[in-house]
This record gives sequence, structure tokens and C-alpha cells, in this order.
Amino acid sequence: MPMRITGMSSGLDIDKMVSDLMKAERMPLNKMTKKKTQTSWTMGLYREINTKLSSFKSVVNDMKLSGDWKATKAASSNTAVTVSSDGSANVMNHTITIDRLAGGATKSSSSAITNDLAGSSLSGTTSIDSSNNKFDITVNGVRKTITLTPNASYTPATLRDEINTQLSAAFGAAVSVSLTGAGNDQLKFNSTGQVTLSDVAGNNGLTALGFAAGTQRSNRLDSAAPIGFSGNMVINGKTVAIGPGDSLSNIMTKVNTSAAGVAMSYDVASDKVIFTSKGTGSAAKVDLTGTDSSILAGLKFADSSPVYGQDASVQIDGVQYYEQSNTFTKGGITYTLNQTTAPATVVNISVTKDTDALFNKIVNFVSKYNETVELMGKRLNEDKYRGYDPLSDDEKKDMKEADIKLWEEKAKSGLIRRDSIVSKALSSLRRMTSETVDGVTQDYNALYKIGITTMPYNINKPEDSAKLTIDETKLKQALASDPDSVIAMFTNFPADSSLSEQAKYKQKGIAQRMFEQIGSSINELSEKAGKPGTVENDINTTLGSSMLTFERKITDMEAKMKKKEDNYYAMFARMEKAIQKSNAQSSWLAQRM
Repeated sequence: MPMRITGMSSGLDIDKMVSDLMKAERMPLNKMTKKKTQTSWTMGLYREINTKLSSFKSVVNDMKLSGDWKATKAASSNTAVTVSSDGSANVMNHTITIDRLAGGATKSSSSAITNDLAGSSLSGTTSIDSSNNKFDITVNGVRKTITLTPNASYTPATLRDEINTQLSAAFGAAVSVSLTGAGNDQLKFNSTGQVTLSDVAGNNGLTALGFAAGTQRSNRLDSAAPIGFSGNMVINGKTVAIGPGDSLSNIMTKVNTSAAGVAMSYDVASDKVIFTSKGTGSAAKVDLTGTDSSILAGLKFADSSPVYGQDASVQIDGVQYYEQSNTFTKGGITYTLNQTTAPATVVNISVTKDTDALFNKIVNFVSKYNETVELMGKRLNEDKYRGYDPLSDDEKKDMKEADIKLWEEKAKSGLIRRDSIVSKALSSLRRMTSETVDGVTQDYNALYKIGITTMPYNINKPEDSAKLTIDETKLKQALASDPDSVIAMFTNFPADSSLSEQAKYKQKGIAQRMFEQIGSSINELSEKAGKPGTVENDINTTLGSSMLTFERKITDMEAKMKKKEDNYYAMFARMEKAIQKSNAQSSWLAQRM
């Protein structure tokens, strides 16, 4: 924009004078701009309805074929197997017998991995007094203090008997002591559970019994202590490195997070390490081939040979199947095997129509239909407010945001009131909701016969007059009584291609009819205003062509306005020059007088 310094000679506000003159000149341009804005708004309303129809079309598309209605549920007559249907299973009965469950592969230590809880050899006699007559023992998590009777000359046998007397009083038969070793002079604690010995503060009882500090004091492995051996453990071909400082807990973590596909655990009760495959079936395995012999010996594995899982063995409708998992799917039915069945015991599986799913499908159809016709009815019945044209930028300058919003709401209202395309689409859909379908059982060949009817007219909300309402009790009764006929009312299709178009229409299901009508309405709306998301000035659409024409005219008019404005400024510039010259002559004459 050029910088102009005006009114220096005349003293006039040339900019304001030109601005006022251009307001009149711009009136046709402003009018054209408002028409373009109004056309854009109208296009947006058409596209809004187009979007809603497209959404409804997707719902109808999922209802127009009988295959879309395969909503079934499965039930088992025995807890040995749990079943469910994905909805596609055919309505029929099945039988199943379970001979064997699928299992994983398991390999465990051949014997306890911890040494016997035995002390060092005792001398011929042991003196027990108040300084060494106590120790703590924990059996299966229960800790108690054992106090021995002082005696200056306990033999290994009499010391054994004294300890057993005190242990029996404290734990019953859960733990006992025997003599072992070459000289039959070592105390050995025996229990099927976990036994741990501990010092009593200020007393040397365990040392006196041959269990000095630093020696083994439990008949079970301490999973947090260093395991004492190292090397490579190879499981199903995957190598897990074990360091000398690794504890059993560390090793289990390494194995369980590796790609070996097994879970490693330690059973405290049996004092054994167990490898269990994460999968089941004959393909599941635990193979320790390649593992260092020192590790196999340390964990008490007799060999490294692989062990395998087993497949489930079942008969369904008399046909033998072997499955790698206890959960598998056949014919749309998912079977979960819980236990084997007794010989000659047959479990019955029934597959029936899932009337709840069918009911919900129809409810969703009605809901989406109502949303669609409500919008169309609202736009067709909106009031048209005269005098509310789109605001220009200059008009918006003197208005508040809230006032602009209210103004534009009124300006947009009624732009497609009584529109022929939308009216046709709405009336067609509404008509179809009351039509019957030939070839379907008379009791269920129309929506109103299954409890779906049109809402009564409400003068205060005319857009609701096309909506549907559901008598849930009647609909559920229809679905329970004859679900196939209800489905056919939506999906029926004429089998005879030689029929007239009118006859074919009468045999088409409601969803078939609506799908075709919605598609036709979407095409008409797209031809009028373009598809949602496309450019507004598409010359191939009616309103798009108008938009392009407006844009071209506005561009031409803006160029003319620019030229007109320049002419006004040039005219006033000539006036300024003439005044300046006149002022100069007057000044010269005044100097001569």
C-alpha cells in the first residue's frame, strides 16, 4: 500500500473523503461477498446432513445381509468345558468328550538340591550349661526357642534324645533329630518342611551341637545367597550365563525373562528346581541339551534330555481332534477345556440365537435413524429470519463477539428450509418405516409389527415427527418367537431377477431399501454441495460452481475498486496541486503590492 500525505494545501481530510466515497462504490462488492458467505454456509448445512446420512448408511450396511445378523450364543451342559460364540456360529447342537487336557512340558531336579542339615562330629561327651543350652529353630515359618537341660556329660545319643524331647514339646512330629556320619556322632535335623537354625543372643548352643557360625544351618537353599557354581545353562537352544556370584533368585530372573519360553521356579517343600514350558501341547518342550555338567549336577538334574508337553485329545460331534491349547475355536465356537470327562460322558453344546445381541442391533439402528431424521427435520423446519444477512468485516468491528454469534445463528437459520433434496430424503426414509416386506411371515413383515412405530406429531417439535419409538417388550417377544423372520424383514432380497422393479422393491428388506435410498440421497447432496472434506469451489457441484463464480467476480471487483480508489486520490492530488499553485500566485501578488 502506497504512503500518501494528503490535504497539505487544502487542509481537507482527503483519506476520509476517499473512504466515504469508496463505501458507496464497495456496496456491490460487499453484497457479492455476503452472497459468497451465505453460499458457503448453505454448503456446510448440506454437508452436515451428508455426513449424518453416511454414518447412518454404515449402520444400515451392517444390517442388509442375513450374514450380518449371525448373533449366536453357546452354552455347555457340563463344567468340564466352557464355550462361547463369536456370533458367527450356526444355530445347532454339538457334542464333545474330553479324553486328555493339553499340558506343558515339565522337568525338575531328580532329588533335593540342598545337603542334609547335619552338624559336625561330636566328641564322646558334650557339656551343656547355661551358656550353651539354647538355640532358635524355625519350622515352616514358625520360630521357637529350644532350651536343653544342663548336663556335663551328654553322649551323642543322649543329646539326641534330649533335643527330640524339647522339639516334640514345641512342634510335635514336624521335626526331629537323628544321628548320622561314619561315627554315628553327627546330629541331623529331619523334616518334610523347611527347617532353619538360628543363634540365641549370648548363647553358644548351636556351636556346641556342631553347627558353628558360617556352616549350613537350613535344610533348604537360601535363594538369595550365591549358588556356588557358574557356567552356561542352555534351555531350548537359548543360552543363559550364570556367574559365580549369582543367587538362585538371580538365575530364575534371567531364565524367566529370556527367550527360552520356560518358567523356572524353586519348590521349597520338595527342595527342587522346576522348569515349566510357557506353552502347552506337543510342541512345547524343556530341553537342557548343551548345559554345563556342573550346573546340571548343582541343580540335581539327572540328564539334559528334552521333555515335551501333550496335546488335548477331544472328540467333537464324533470327530477326533488334537489341540495344542486347552482353549481353541472351531466353527465360531471357542472351547475352553477345564477337565477330562468320565468314560461314556458326553457334554452337550447348544448354539442358539443371541436375542439380546439382535435386540441391541435393532436398538442401535433406531437410535442412528432418529439422529439422522432429527437433523434433517430440524434444518427443514428452521425459521428464516429476514434482514439477517452475513456481516461484513466493517460491520463486525462495532459488535461484540456474543452479538456476532447470535446474529450469525439467525443468518444461517432457514438456509435450507423446505429444501427439495433433504425433504425427499426424509420423506423416503419415513415412508419405508411403515412399509411391509413381501415374502416375509405376515406377523413380522413390517417395523410396526415388531414394536417399532413413528412418534406422534408434536407441533412444538416438528422435527420429531419422523422419529421412531420402540416397544421393547413387543420387540423382545418377536425376537424370541421368530428371530429369523424379524431378520428377514430387514434383509430379504428378491430371488427372481425377472420380476418388475416394483415387485423387486416390495420383496426387499427394510435395510436393503434404506441402503439404496441413502446412497441416492448422498449422491444428490454431493452433486449439490460436494462431499464433506472436499474443496468448496468444485466446479462439478452446483454450489461449488457458484462459489467459483463469486470468487472470480469478487477478484475482478476488488481490482476495479483499487483502480477507482487510485483515481479518487489522483483527482484530489490534482486539486491539491491547483490550490498550491493558486496560493503561490496570491503570495507573489501580495508581495508586489
